[in-house]
Amino acid sequence: MAPQFGDISKPIADLFDRSGFGTDKKIKQSFKTPAVFGGAISISQEIKGIDNFEKGFAGKVSAKWKHACGFSIDKFDNDAKKGTVLETSYSVKGVDGLSVACKYSKKSTGLEASYESDVVAATVSTTSEFKAVSCDVALSTEGLSVGTSLAMGPKGLGDTPISLAYSGSGYVAAIEATDSLKTFTLLGSYKASKDLSLATKFMVPDGGKQKCSLVGVYKLGDEYNTKVAGMYSMASGFGKSDCTAVDISVTSKPLAKVETGCALTIPTSKPESFSYGLTFTLG
Repeated sequence: MAPQFGDISKPIADLFDRSGFGTDKKIKQSFKTPAVFGGAISISQEIKGIDNFEKGFAGKVSAKWKHACGFSIDKFDNDAKKGTVLETSYSVKGVDGLSVACKYSKKSTGLEASYESDVVAATVSTTSEFKAVSCDVALSTEGLSVGTSLAMGPKGLGDTPISLAYSGSGYVAAIEATDSLKTFTLLGSYKASKDLSLATKFMVPDGGKQKCSLVGVYKLGDEYNTKVAGMYSMASGFGKSDCTAVDISVTSKPLAKVETGCALTIPTSKPESFSYGLTFTLG
C-alpha cells in the first residue's frame, strides 16, 4: 500500500522517536480482553510522573477495538489531565482501501475520509462545523514516494508542505519542504548491518537558523532483545532554544511481556543539568 502523506518519512523519523524517555517517568500495562461482539479489546493503562508525586501524576487509559464488519475504535484515550479523545472509523465494504472516520476531543470534533491503494493514498478531513478543511495526497511507485497537503481555515489557505522520499536496499532518503517552501528538512537512514541503524536529520529554516540531529540504534543481539540508542542534537539561531545535547537510551525485554527502558539527556554546555527517564511496560 502507498504510505499516507504523513508517513512518507516515517521509516526515518521513527529512529529519532525517543517518546517515553527524556523527562518521562512512567509505568504502562497493556492486555487484551476476550472477544467482545466478535473482537478483543486492547487496553493499556499508563501512569506518568511516578518519581515525584508532590508535583502530581497523570493517569491515562487507552483502548482499541475492531469488528469484522469494518467498524473500529482506533483510539480511545481517557487522560486525567487532557480529557477524552475518541477516534472511530469504518472500512467501506466493496471499496478496498476506503474508510471514513470520526474524531472527537475536548477541543474539536472532525470527520475524515481516506483511501489507500498500491499507488495512491489520499485523505480529506474537516471539522464538524466545516470551519476548516484539509486534504493530502501521496503517490508511491518503485520505492519513490511524493506527496503534498493543503489546509483551508477561517484565515484562508495555510501552508502547503511537500514531501519526497526514496527507499533502496538498506537506505531511505527524504526531503520535506514546509513554511511556504522557506524551510527544508533533509532526512536519511542507513542500515549498516542487521544490528545497527544510522540516521541523520538536518533542517535549514529561513533566516539562517538550523537544526541537526544524528542517531544510531544498535541491537545487542542478546536474549533480552536489548537496544541501545545514542542521539546528538544541535540547534542554532533559535534564541533561547539554542542547544546541543546528547541522548542515550536503553530498552530491554527481560521477560516475554515485560519491557523496561531508561534514558539520559545531557546538555553539552552544562552536563550536570542532565534529565533522565524510566519506563516499565507490562503486557
